[in-house]
Amino acid sequence: MNTIGFHGAPGAYAEDAILELTQNHPAFTEHSFKTVGFETIRELFAAIQRGIVMHGLVPIENSLSGTLHSTLELLTNSEPRLWIVGEYQCSETHLILARPGTTLQDIKEIRSHPAVLEQCADFLEDSLPDGYRAVIASNTAAAAEEIARSNEPGVAALAGKRAAEMNGLVVLGSEHTPNNITRYWLVSRHPIAQPDRHMSPKSSFAVVMKNQVGALHRILSCFALRDINITKLESRPSSRTITLITPWEYVSYIDIEGAPGNTENVRRAVENLQEFSQKCIHLGSYPRYLPPPRPIHGYGG
Repeated sequence: MNTIGFHGAPGAYAEDAILELTQNHPAFTEHSFKTVGFETIRELFAAIQRGIVMHGLVPIENSLSGTLHSTLELLTNSEPRLWIVGEYQCSETHLILARPGTTLQDIKEIRSHPAVLEQCADFLEDSLPDGYRAVIASNTAAAAEEIARSNEPGVAALAGKRAAEMNGLVVLGSEHTPNNITRYWLVSRHPIAQPDRHMSPKSSFAVVMKNQVGALHRILSCFALRDINITKLESRPSSRTITLITPWEYVSYIDIEGAPGNTENVRRAVENLQEFSQKCIHLGSYPRYLPPPRPIHGYGG
């Protein structure tokens, strides 16, 4: 049976995303999949590298809280290399969960993943009593497990529906914002050389630019002069190279439309990108996430 790993305990949002993906996407529905949880993203990546799991689904970006930079840096520096082979997006409903008999007014502490606590800050302020504490947990499902095992009064978790069902917790509040979308990457030991063109492929790169005037212009012109759309551009300090006595070095993360393996102008653009940069890592080319078509509702007579 095929295995897909995720960060967290059973009932984590990432496991929900795997189940949604494998049950609804035509590339997966003909196969059976088993999910395996890991305590950290680093452990998940190591399991993929050793062949313990075939793939991993990791959150990379949220529409409210932004990029998960620790995951991006781990992927960029992975040895042996790991590759992005797919993309998925989904909207998640965040629930305030507690043991039966607890009310919202009882809650003094709520636990969850830091990104989820950040996304739901306004919701928690409006829902919980003044003076509550937000406590970081390794993941949402682990927070739900902790609450289920705890005898401490007034504690709650911020997690999903499956985490509530699996741990016997009750739902005290629900936050669902339609524009709260999480983007996931499907990661593998082996790259996709030529993603099907009909799947509107994307490619991702990590680039260290040369420290010279016009470096960013040269990098962007590799794509602009060939009418290749850049869908994302973001820079982060490189923690591996910065010290008190050296200049700061930045890694630019670039997502583009197209794949060098099956489009000539993209291939040439990437060759120029490598020429103009100090270091260029191709993180992967993969099918773009395409949302399911909306149903067309007719007019009744």
